Amino acid sequence: MSEQYPVVDYEQGLARFLGNDNLYRKFLNKFLSDGSEAAFQDALKAGDLKQAEKDVHTLKGTAGNLSLLRLFHAADETVQALRSGCSGEELARLAARVAEEKALTCRKIQELLG
Repeated sequence: MSEQYPVVDYEQGLARFLGNDNLYRKFLNKFLSDGSEAAFQDALKAGDLKQAEKDVHTLKGTAGNLSLLRLFHAADETVQALRSGCSGEELARLAARVAEEKALTCRKIQELLG
């Protein structure tokens, strides 16, 4: 479960940006308007599981690159479930978790950025 991970691993993220704090903060701020989670939810509602997988995979990659670890793990679990043919109730649970983690991540980023 993703609760074992920090929402934002700032030190790890900063290391990914070679210690450039301003650049890392710029990308964290940019993430606040990232639309891949909303696109994922829209694709699910439309029943387009292939597009939903692409969108949540994009979210996973972005979260991983920024060290947004809880969101990364929630998105990764969802990608794996979609690839294995998951649908219905389990997929709805995973989608809700991704939405919750995205909201939590955005709140944490706003706190970090002041």
